[in-house]
Amino acid sequence: MKGFLRYFSIIMCLAILIGAFTACSGNQNSSEVSQSQGQANNQPSQNDSNQNTKDTQDSGDSNEPVKIIIWGGVPEENGPSALVEEFNKTHEGIVAEYVRFVNDETGNTKLDTALLSGEQIDVYFTYSIPIMTKRIEGGMAEDLSNFDADTFVKENIGEEGVFKYDNKYYSIPTAKEPYYIMLNKAIFDELGIDIPTEWTVDEYREICKKLVDESGDKKRYAIHGYLDLPRMVLGDNYWYKADAQESNFDDPIFAQSYQLYHDMMYEDGSAFPYTEVLARKMEAYAQDLFLTEEVAMMLSAPWHLRYVRDTESYPHDWVATFAPLPVLEKGKEYYNLGTLNNWIMMNSKSEHKEAAWEFIKYWLTDGSKFLLAGGKVPVWKDVDLDEVTEGLLGDNAEALFDVEAFKRVALDPNLKYILDTETVAAPEIDQIIKEESDKMYLGEQSVEEMVQSLKQRADKAIKDAQ
Repeated sequence: MKGFLRYFSIIMCLAILIGAFTACSGNQNSSEVSQSQGQANNQPSQNDSNQNTKDTQDSGDSNEPVKIIIWGGVPEENGPSALVEEFNKTHEGIVAEYVRFVNDETGNTKLDTALLSGEQIDVYFTYSIPIMTKRIEGGMAEDLSNFDADTFVKENIGEEGVFKYDNKYYSIPTAKEPYYIMLNKAIFDELGIDIPTEWTVDEYREICKKLVDESGDKKRYAIHGYLDLPRMVLGDNYWYKADAQESNFDDPIFAQSYQLYHDMMYEDGSAFPYTEVLARKMEAYAQDLFLTEEVAMMLSAPWHLRYVRDTESYPHDWVATFAPLPVLEKGKEYYNLGTLNNWIMMNSKSEHKEAAWEFIKYWLTDGSKFLLAGGKVPVWKDVDLDEVTEGLLGDNAEALFDVEAFKRVALDPNLKYILDTETVAAPEIDQIIKEESDKMYLGEQSVEEMVQSLKQRADKAIKDAQ
């Protein structure tokens, strides 16, 4: 809890400073800052006694259409612009406007600051459960039970894999995000390496060694992306022991997984160096490495497909193909690293909640087809899989992708997705993992030291949050 309050205090200070600055310029009433201060509690919004659930068009006070603002991480040209345009055509009395933020640490801080400063945001997206937890506990999220979200989810998505906080829906996932390995088929063909349809971690490591090429002006690495073996083995709530009173980082699979990635970087020279990832700010968006052939493979999800399709920004004449995640032992069942993701949320301080709910429902159902171009696999039950494949891979699919491999790997109906339900100290643990792993990858501590520190700090965070 203390870690959460520290984070929240920083965001609140930013919000107050921005609000005060804007008020001085005459563009924002200072009452918005006071209103944002009222959100500085650690309880989810209870809909402010439902005082804001009716929109302007319901009140009869004005014939002007209601304007709602949506913040999301997908670039406008990759679906949101077309979705919003069609929504506005088909929903008289509501005008939606989409604002893009970059889904990284800076972009999420910008969104949090805007939410707390009182800037109009009616609907927004969150892309990780720790960040979502912060926003729910910070009073930034509407309890969607007020709109019978339980019935909507059950009828349109299904309840399996859908995250609840305190047994309530404060968010609804809009996309399935399976993870897999995306490969440069031309490199594999040139080296005479078969595209894996199943492979062990040991086989994966040996293939990675063969893919390294130091003959040119710039070294080609085999892979970018950490293969999260603990997640694949332990599945849901893998940070915690069964009672969630203690962290689980003393499980040997954590040290094994980090050691593998460390050794692939520093012994094999096959994994792209983390020092360069940090220097080039590629923690979230690393598709450049794959599409400029600095790496032969990358850990990938469907949202990367839009960059492969963008041959103007990334000209290339080779085909991207797909392989499942490598596993420790063939024949055993493992979790996929993916989840139902891209959670859509309603701002608890929205003055247009009915209109916001109409938009949320549209994005999840009829509007979902517009996001295919951005690499988003809809969660909607009624979606057509052939339409999904065509929408994700585009008109020029055969020239850019191994279509059958994509269907087999990415749209495998047997993939076992993750659903975390424990969130105690999750934002703090997320930050601790980043800090400790950064130090290990930068050579400031060993894997053993990193895991020990991770265990100690996470246990303390859990204890402090009780």
